[in-house]
Amino acid sequence: MIDNANDVAIRPLEADDRADWERLWVGYHAHGPFGGSPPPAAVTDATFARFLAGDEMQALVAVEGGALVGIVHAVFHPVTSSDRPVCFLNDLFVAETVRRRGVGRRLIEALYDLASAEGAFRVYWHMQVDNRTAAELYDRVASRSGHIVFRRAL
Repeated sequence: MIDNANDVAIRPLEADDRADWERLWVGYHAHGPFGGSPPPAAVTDATFARFLAGDEMQALVAVEGGALVGIVHAVFHPVTSSDRPVCFLNDLFVAETVRRRGVGRRLIEALYDLASAEGAFRVYWHMQVDNRTAAELYDRVASRSGHIVFRRAL
């Protein structure tokens, strides 16, 4: 991996980022774990608004040459085992043009800094079991929990 992500700035999502953010959001859903189209427009609109509100949902972006090239979305929530919140890394996506350059790692590290500043005691996320590329990065920036996720759609 070439670590020339220093040319990329990481910052919070801003209202003027909507078009670039949505391009990455669509890419995440098309090529990410969902393999299809993004949520309906109303959900996308509500999600973007919640990021801008900056309460329990927050977003950071990677910017290169004035354009967004990466996004990380997080949800902060309470847990029963601590009086401090935890941070769930909900979505991570980096444009193909900057992959393997350390941008994903920079986004995760920036989220660690944000979570620490927000008083969280842990950052965690899920990964598809067959995503070897993501696993290579995640094994360098975190440790595996040993848990398996169970879920039921309602």
